[in-house]
Amino acid sequence: MVQFARKLVCAMMALTLVGCSSTSTTDTASTTDSSDSSETTTGEAVEITIWHTFTEHQEDTLQTIADAYMAENENVTITLVGGYDSSTFENVVYEAVVNGVGPNIVFNFSSLAHSFDGYDMLVAFDDYWDFDYEGSVSEGIYEESTDFDDGKVHLVSTYVTGQVLFYNTALYEEAGITEAPTTWEELAEVSKQVYEATGVPGFGADSLAEVLKAIIYQTHDGHLVNGDGTVTFNDETTAQWIQWWYEGVQEGYFQVAPTTGDYYSSDLNAGAVASYIGSCAGYPYLDLSSIGGEVGVARMPYVDEDHKEVGQTNRSMIGFKSSDAEDAVVADFAAFFVQNYELEWVESLSAFSPYNFVQETDEYQAYVAENPALGAVGEQVDDAVATETFTGSTTVNDELKSIMTSAADSSADAATVLANSVAVMEAAMAE
Repeated sequence: MVQFARKLVCAMMALTLVGCSSTSTTDTASTTDSSDSSETTTGEAVEITIWHTFTEHQEDTLQTIADAYMAENENVTITLVGGYDSSTFENVVYEAVVNGVGPNIVFNFSSLAHSFDGYDMLVAFDDYWDFDYEGSVSEGIYEESTDFDDGKVHLVSTYVTGQVLFYNTALYEEAGITEAPTTWEELAEVSKQVYEATGVPGFGADSLAEVLKAIIYQTHDGHLVNGDGTVTFNDETTAQWIQWWYEGVQEGYFQVAPTTGDYYSSDLNAGAVASYIGSCAGYPYLDLSSIGGEVGVARMPYVDEDHKEVGQTNRSMIGFKSSDAEDAVVADFAAFFVQNYELEWVESLSAFSPYNFVQETDEYQAYVAENPALGAVGEQVDDAVATETFTGSTTVNDELKSIMTSAADSSADAATVLANSVAVMEAAMAE
């Protein structure tokens, strides 16, 4: 995916050969309100395709939403195409779109949309809306949605997940701990105390890269990269935090990888770890009934009260340009989706809604009350930073993970590991 933008320059030449339309929609389409979808099109038959990687249950919910839209717009046909492998989905979509045979809509991350930035291939949703999107989402979400050359809304957030801390209350109590840690230093102290009292490692993380990212965000004003193609964190501060992690792993109270399955949810369920950081979407998979205790949940730890920045996963609707009529329906469907079915959608994903008009409803508050992981995400949503998109971002993420897993090598030196990884990262960023 690092090479998407470069590949697009060459692939654009193929568009005229396959007949893909990149017509601007702003000349003929009128601004509409999704509450009156019939005004969106001229009444001509319009067919829309949505490609996705969702589960069968989530697809059922998406189909319900599509059916409701089609019931109000009899000239529109929406076809869902699922079964794609999430690990290759972005590449598949990219190749299809540049060859003129792609979908109208996908649900994905900002990195995919940025592959097409500046090439007039993305639907600008706000060209059609009478919908206060900016006033409905957080500043970070809106910044990410409009962080494009033209400043238009090319991403419509549909759900947010975040990394939170899960812990076994029984193991904490056995070690004399009554409250969840709030800072990284407290996390280390608690993890060591649990390990010494119970013999169980105190902490692990499903995504070690996300842990290190959070620490970097909190110590470098919410940024991973500088404008000159360098990383922000090539310094002694970061090396010290990496050493903090290495010491915990070497002493046994931090753990590099789960031991009973692919994710730490299985280790927590088995009593093989006292706490872990993972996606809030994992909460439904946690059950400590067989070993005793309850699942505690807390927000992502932070450096101090003034530095709480965290990353978040924002999955958005992305529209690819086709005809004027299709693009107008894509934009209208997006508004219809979030204004009418957002609650049902996030419930199907055990996710957090980015929309304040949803968060304020009694139904949503009851939903969150049943899932403390979402409450933890809500506590940190105002501290979330916008996702940075840049050449080499995949390599940077891989190297951050490599830095953390290097802790398994007792001879690893934090400063040396950091310097070597930074060289790899910045070389990828310069490509």
